[in-house]
Amino acid sequence: MKRIGMVVLGILIFTSVISYAAVSRRSLVQRIRDAEYNLRYIMASSDSEIPRQFLKDAYAIIFLKQYKGGFVVGAKGGTGIILAKNKETGEWSPPAFMATAEGSFGLQIGGKVIDAILLVMNEEGLTLLLKSPIKIGGEISAAAGPVGRDVGLGAGLPATGLFIYSRARGAFIGGSIEGGFIMCDNEANKLFYGINDITPRQILLEGRVQMPEEAKSLIKALKKYEGEDTSK
Repeated sequence: MKRIGMVVLGILIFTSVISYAAVSRRSLVQRIRDAEYNLRYIMASSDSEIPRQFLKDAYAIIFLKQYKGGFVVGAKGGTGIILAKNKETGEWSPPAFMATAEGSFGLQIGGKVIDAILLVMNEEGLTLLLKSPIKIGGEISAAAGPVGRDVGLGAGLPATGLFIYSRARGAFIGGSIEGGFIMCDNEANKLFYGINDITPRQILLEGRVQMPEEAKSLIKALKKYEGEDTSK
């Protein structure tokens, strides 16, 4: 019980820093720009490139930036955005904002920044994500995504169809048992869109908001990597 309490304390301290850091519309716009940068970075290397067919077939895409640090008790928290795809039109939705939290206990020291892209490959996975918060590895399963331009959707798809592509900066040494949570950042959505009580479902699936100008470059990049003509 003592160990569990220390882990919970670590999570609370770490996520408090993330949650109560100065959040402004400018910082939320930066999350969108960071997402585009990470997408272009991952797609530029054959060692990490997401298959184009996966981008075409995805129900949603999540961009996360996570920060990990600790000494004995570790914590990881972060922020990001999610976009859903209209399966009838093939168009991406405006972004909704997300947050993550994770605690661990073990021999560990150091710090790390992790940029990750998560592809949600079926409707069940998207439905679960909208029932925030959920535990990765619990309510929703995930697997490292295969890479390569010509890789198809073959065997090995996780039960909820969540593929993860990531890159890490910094060093974190040690082994530990971890369980991560991902949740909707409702305050960020309210701040960015200027609408009280706006929900991720309304943003992603119900067309409640228009595509913000700040997200149009990211949408163009997504369509480019899907193989669509973006010169129009």
